[in-house]
Amino acid sequence: METKNVVMLVGRLAADPELKYLDDGTAVANFAVAVNRSTYKPDGSFEDVLDGFFDCELYGRQAESLKETCIKGTGVQLSGSLRQKKFRTKGDQPRTVSKIEVRVSSIAPSFAIPKDAPAIQETPPAQEAPALQPA
Repeated sequence: METKNVVMLVGRLAADPELKYLDDGTAVANFAVAVNRSTYKPDGSFEDVLDGFFDCELYGRQAESLKETCIKGTGVQLSGSLRQKKFRTKGDQPRTVSKIEVRVSSIAPSFAIPKDAPAIQETPPAQEAPALQPA
């Protein structure tokens, strides 16, 4: 069985991206994306609930461009893959801690998200069309 590790997010930057450089000069941007989940309510309206903050990592020229053009609150759409990082804590009782983050392969501003709109809006369930009345 073939497996795929692909993630797509549409949300807002939770803070200004942090830009650092590796020893070889490669730019690395670290940032978090806040994503809402909109649910359809019986009265026909949507209720928006914060679904989570997703830590992201972006490399190269795209990382520099993100830092230059995007600030906290900017709507973005991105795709990439999930990466699991494991760390060993220090102290009297060390333990292994796991962190999941998105390794971003492409990112773009999302102009489709108005400043006051939810990050994601699910399609409401299909409703039966009203019957046409003969004229």
